[in-house]
Amino acid sequence: MHFATNYLGHFHLTNLLLDKMKETAATTGIEGRIVILSSLAHAYTYEQGIRFEKINDKDSYSKKAYGQSKLANILHASELTRRLKEEGVNITVNSVNPGFIMTDLMRDSFVLMSKFMHIYLEKKRT
Repeated sequence: MHFATNYLGHFHLTNLLLDKMKETAATTGIEGRIVILSSLAHAYTYEQGIRFEKINDKDSYSKKAYGQSKLANILHASELTRRLKEEGVNITVNSVNPGFIMTDLMRDSFVLMSKFMHIYLEKKRT
């Protein structure tokens, strides 16, 4: 459910709008912008990254499933940037972290939030 909600839906919507965005950028000369939300949780995923072969595996589900969905968003932004640049399209793609938000996912998880903050600070130092 995390992967479908946080990644597949956004991926599909972006693809549905992409041709229109390319056309608009070309005819107006105004740079198009695509913003894909991610999260610090992208660093807290399964060791092997995105587990496509177990994307709906309820037996091994953990909160790392959320992290893999956010990692997918970052990878999508990176690949879309590469492809648009290769095509010479005037559209910028950014993946952003909106910061900590107390959603239902985090409401009872001070320890997990602390872990995300620790991961973030460690990555920032390197």
